[in-house]
Amino acid sequence: MRAAWLLLALGLLWAGAARADPPREPVLRVEAGAHSAPVSRLATDAAGRILASVGDDKTLRLWSLPDGAALGVLRPPIGPRGEGELYAVALTPDGTRAFAAGFTGHGWDGAFAIYLFDTGSGRMLARLPGLPAPVLHMAVSSDGARLAVALGARAGIRVFDARQGRLIFEDSQGWQGAARMVAFSRDGRLASTSADGQVRLHDGQGRRVAARAPVQGARPYGVAWSPDGTLLAVGFEDRLRVEVVSGTDLAPVLTPDTSRLVGEGLPAVTWAGDGQGGVQLHAAGYARAAAAVPGQPTFVVRRWADFGLGPPRDIPAARDAIAHLLPLPMGGVAFAAADPGWGRITPDGALAHSPTAPSADFRATGGRLMASADGRVLGFALAPHGPRLRFDAAAGRLEPGGAEGLAAARREAPRLQVTDWQNRDRPRLNGRPLPEAPGEFSRSLAIAPDGESFLLGWDTALRRYDRQGRLLAELPLPATAWGVVALEGVAVVALGDGTLRWIGLDGPRMTERAALFVHADAVRWVMFTPEGLFDHAPLGGQELVGVHLNNGRAQTPEWASFQQAYRALFAPAAVRARLAGDPRPAQDRMAELGDVRARIGRLPALAPGEACAVTPEGCVALPWGTAELPGEATALRLSFDLSDRGLGLGPLDVMVNGRLAMRSPTAPGRAELEVPLDPGPNRVAARLYADDQALFAEGPALELRRAGAAATTPGAGRLIVVAVGVDQYAVRELNLRFAVADARTVVDTLRARGAGVFREVVATLLTDAQATRANILGALDAAARLARPEDTFVLYLAGHGIRAEGDRRFLFLPHEVAAPTADMQALQRSALDEGALVAALARIRARDGFLFIDTCHAGQLTIDSLAALGNETGRFLLAASTSVQEALDSYDDRNGVFAFAVREGLTGRAPADQEGRVSALALGEWVTRRVPQLAAERQHRQDAVFRSAQRDLRSFPLAGAPR
Repeated sequence: MRAAWLLLALGLLWAGAARADPPREPVLRVEAGAHSAPVSRLATDAAGRILASVGDDKTLRLWSLPDGAALGVLRPPIGPRGEGELYAVALTPDGTRAFAAGFTGHGWDGAFAIYLFDTGSGRMLARLPGLPAPVLHMAVSSDGARLAVALGARAGIRVFDARQGRLIFEDSQGWQGAARMVAFSRDGRLASTSADGQVRLHDGQGRRVAARAPVQGARPYGVAWSPDGTLLAVGFEDRLRVEVVSGTDLAPVLTPDTSRLVGEGLPAVTWAGDGQGGVQLHAAGYARAAAAVPGQPTFVVRRWADFGLGPPRDIPAARDAIAHLLPLPMGGVAFAAADPGWGRITPDGALAHSPTAPSADFRATGGRLMASADGRVLGFALAPHGPRLRFDAAAGRLEPGGAEGLAAARREAPRLQVTDWQNRDRPRLNGRPLPEAPGEFSRSLAIAPDGESFLLGWDTALRRYDRQGRLLAELPLPATAWGVVALEGVAVVALGDGTLRWIGLDGPRMTERAALFVHADAVRWVMFTPEGLFDHAPLGGQELVGVHLNNGRAQTPEWASFQQAYRALFAPAAVRARLAGDPRPAQDRMAELGDVRARIGRLPALAPGEACAVTPEGCVALPWGTAELPGEATALRLSFDLSDRGLGLGPLDVMVNGRLAMRSPTAPGRAELEVPLDPGPNRVAARLYADDQALFAEGPALELRRAGAAATTPGAGRLIVVAVGVDQYAVRELNLRFAVADARTVVDTLRARGAGVFREVVATLLTDAQATRANILGALDAAARLARPEDTFVLYLAGHGIRAEGDRRFLFLPHEVAAPTADMQALQRSALDEGALVAALARIRARDGFLFIDTCHAGQLTIDSLAALGNETGRFLLAASTSVQEALDSYDDRNGVFAFAVREGLTGRAPADQEGRVSALALGEWVTRRVPQLAAERQHRQDAVFRSAQRDLRSFPLAGAPR
């Protein structure tokens, strides 16, 4: 089949000349692990193991059933505005191939295309071009031989050979509206609906055997065959009505009861088993129960027993319209919603999986956007009934907060009366329509502070107008502008993709300065520039946005999250400067990096090989994806196929439950390794670095459940501490005063406060002459031999730290360093380099870990350089870096500022839980707030950075504080 489609990709070309290639410029896209825009359609394989979903966010996502775990993301080529939006998806019966289409290919072909993906690898296999209209729905026949396509405009339907891509038949005559949906019966008949009011029926040879308007003047939308193929259910987009008609001649059979529903229509219909041999009819769309229950989802799925003859039952399912209902082979249905997201209803009618949006719903809250006068502080809400949040871009801080110092959009001015602008296509200025209407809907309005111009946020762009309604400037946007605030020289826009964007109003032009994406958990966030430089929240966010790179028309796009390009693109200072209107630091950083597109496009390839679980009886084979782990399994044996695509090969890392569990050297070809597992569930993922280790490719992941085994209890094991402090160096001019005292203070405090939390505290303290490179690595090796998953590990480094020239990597200077700091080559030979440190940490099995880096430097090391350690190891990282001159003064003549703040936090100043324990999260937040305050008291300037790369945001106790 694959070979046939590859031949199709070469042989089936649209008759017209190609206009262009997909855009080559990098495109920054939100990637929050779920759909960030309304979901249009769903599909499943014959066994009901895989669910595919597509939506307006230009992604096809795969999920395992019934648990709903994410399996992967398939990406088509995309372009500006609607290019790449997916409205239709279909899976082959075996689930190995996925067809995806929508507004696809038109930007470069002038016609539309269907893409074919391999669901296992995520690679695009081929495309079927030359379609005259967008694809609105697709269906694969039960034998996998045919693909039916519903086309927009008045282009009708087409049926292709699903294996060869050959056109079998088409029906395009007499259509007065778009084809809406298509459905195959088990014996190969094809039913279709159209906005022209007709339902059409074709036999297995493609002959139209019946056409009928079930309800005069109504627009049929959804269509579904009963399991026995004798009946068709038809739903309507403009009526709260479902018609059941004959599967032979479309004659009316039954009109199920739709009383006590309110709304505009029931466009989604399906039949599904009830798990007991019965068949239930389901319908949904814009329908809401007349007597809604407070706190429950508003939009309902109505379900009738006995093929629709039985009494109805309403199942509250979504908070926005439901676009599609899909019967599942195991019984029950899945549904696609505009929440955005998808859900699942069990055979007995229970809601088992709810649509869960990963981002802000600015459709409902964008109008409440507020900003400070300079735009650096924003106030907003992620959900209609959610708390208000306050984001300080200068401080990099997100927290609950009110409206103090913030102002909402100005919507009235003496000489500017803008009306009919909210969700309308013809806004009026001073009573007259705007002279230039773009043919879309306006959603938001803000009048400039001087009252001489105004901004309108539209579906595809932000536009600025003068007092006469003349268009002054236009900026295309990646999503609808649901809110806008105009300030002096800058505007802030709330978009439908969940981002807030700062737009410079630079004279006659508008240019994007920076963007902010806040996850729905209100904890993780990422702020980024148009170039792709970024900053993120202490507890993550670097995985939430990435770089999409188109290749050819029939080639898989490249994708790399900010997490994969952390060392290259993490640049908080440049991001803040860009937001403030100074692009030079960002330009300098990008010039230093070179061609980022070329580098991301040549990331090494990491393909899955074999996986098995090591047990006392042998090695049990496991599939990639989601699997059941034998209860007695202690390790995984994994193999990968590694390929160099031009950047060389660096180390291969394996992450277990978010932390680095193994680092292995590599060479092209097959790599085999064995990785220890944690008790309880395990998420195992792989990373393959390029040779310079600035970027890595992500490999496949395994989500492993372990039946009957509990997860590790936080704090149930030992606290293992390795602390290093160096005051006395072999080169006297490097000497410090308080590094040893700082390391000793932290060790003493952890011993005292950890006694009531951990079973045992095991601490190793290396100072001055003891703190050689060999001894530090030896202490880490001893910790690795001792540590078990239930333990907690802490590393504290105090002394000199510098950044290596060229690769910008962190070097910690041990006692024996004998070269002046200007001799970089000599330093790199004797220093504890970051690579050796990460490799040592990879061998420490403690599930919970905290890295403290307290370094002095001669000016070139910043805390930004240290943050990558947390990203690579998956450990909490708390770091401070200050100049040598400032570090010579302590805060209290005993400790430096950083150690003083750590001691404060561990001894009760940081917030404690109900059991009196100070968590890693609480300590990190305390120290980052406290260090600048303490430094300012001593007329110094010092900051601290707190970072974590763990996806599950787990914290853990570090100390017991007094009650």
